[in-house]
Amino acid sequence: MQISIDKNEGLERNLTVSIPAEDIKSKVADKLKEISKQVKIKGFRPGRVPNNVLNNKFGKHARQEVLGEMMNSIIQDAVKEHELSIAEAPQVTEAKDLDDGGYSFKAKLEVLPEIPEIDFSKVKVKNETAEVDDKDVDGMIAKLQKQKQEWKDSKAAIKKGDLVTIEYVAKKGKKNVHPEEGKEKMGILLGESGVPDELVSAIVGMKIEESKSEEIEFPEAFNVKPMAGQKLKIDFEVVSHKRGKLPKVDEEFVKSFGVDSGKEEDLRNEIADNLKRELKNVIQAKNKTAVLKALREEVKDLAISDKMIARESAALAHQSMEQARQMGIQNPPHPDHKNFEGLAKERILNSLLISNIAKKQNVQVDYTKVREKIIEISQTFENPSEIVEYYYKTPELLSSIEGSVLENQVIDWVTANVDLSSKKVSFDKIMESA
Repeated sequence: MQISIDKNEGLERNLTVSIPAEDIKSKVADKLKEISKQVKIKGFRPGRVPNNVLNNKFGKHARQEVLGEMMNSIIQDAVKEHELSIAEAPQVTEAKDLDDGGYSFKAKLEVLPEIPEIDFSKVKVKNETAEVDDKDVDGMIAKLQKQKQEWKDSKAAIKKGDLVTIEYVAKKGKKNVHPEEGKEKMGILLGESGVPDELVSAIVGMKIEESKSEEIEFPEAFNVKPMAGQKLKIDFEVVSHKRGKLPKVDEEFVKSFGVDSGKEEDLRNEIADNLKRELKNVIQAKNKTAVLKALREEVKDLAISDKMIARESAALAHQSMEQARQMGIQNPPHPDHKNFEGLAKERILNSLLISNIAKKQNVQVDYTKVREKIIEISQTFENPSEIVEYYYKTPELLSSIEGSVLENQVIDWVTANVDLSSKKVSFDKIMESA
């Protein structure tokens, strides 16, 4: 058998193979023996059909089946022998029978680009660290109190944090921006993001039933669409004013968040544990982003085929449409694949780097960490043990977790071997930029 692999343009390789007639003949004979045990031919007992009858009836089919199996096997062996990393399934470009009964074919292979050697000690990575302290727990308890606050009517001067309702007419020039005649109503939690500062400032200090006229510029993201992104004249009256009364952090309050003991200390400990877990995940994600960005810079000139980028871009575009459907958008428009090319290249480089480092540094999946990750996921469900069992019984889910754990292990290895500089910041700051 003659096999040759020639380098083509870029990442393409051409595989040329000639299979001798003897090899094919031997395997066809074996295939016909298998067939003879399975088929029923009138006048012959199973397994006793003469070769000439089998050959006349099934010879062509047997040869085609044998050639298909041989081609797949030869391609796999050639890829393994030449240590090629294939980017996609090989494509047979030419195949023909030879006059002597042999067979030849050509296949086009696209290989993955080779990652060059990286001196990790010279790779500079900056990351941020933080800790959870009492102040952060205090802040979370304050948020929980706001969730439970009781709103009561107030006749006092309005201040930030109050809940008001205004009746208003909004005009651009002389034209009312709302198509309906009369006044519109708007509920506003003063100080809430998305509400223009000018409107908040205008309302603060007013009392119920007082009126004002102001020019306000509304942001593009404002939730009342006719007003979004416009500078408008607003004539408004405060028709409702409520002030929140925060609950005391007592036994009833603590128990309302599932802490059966009713003790504030137990609530604080639970909050601290949750914040630490959340912080750990954010720091890990930010460090991973920083490490991969630094590594991509080391291989920025690596050639990636247009086909690979096109495939990944298409996958990202499809993912984008699925996310839109999950958000309730019916028949979302097909996004332009070109908009995803930059992200696609990043993802391809990330995958190549992770795979290359894992192989060269012999980073193996830590199955203890796999189980820890599955248990962590299971804790967010009502019946954790059932979720753990489901993950271990579902190969696709288990494989996904194993891949994620291996990726994190590689990032940990790189982090330990690069020139790392860490900056300590507050819990709030690191979470804001998450």
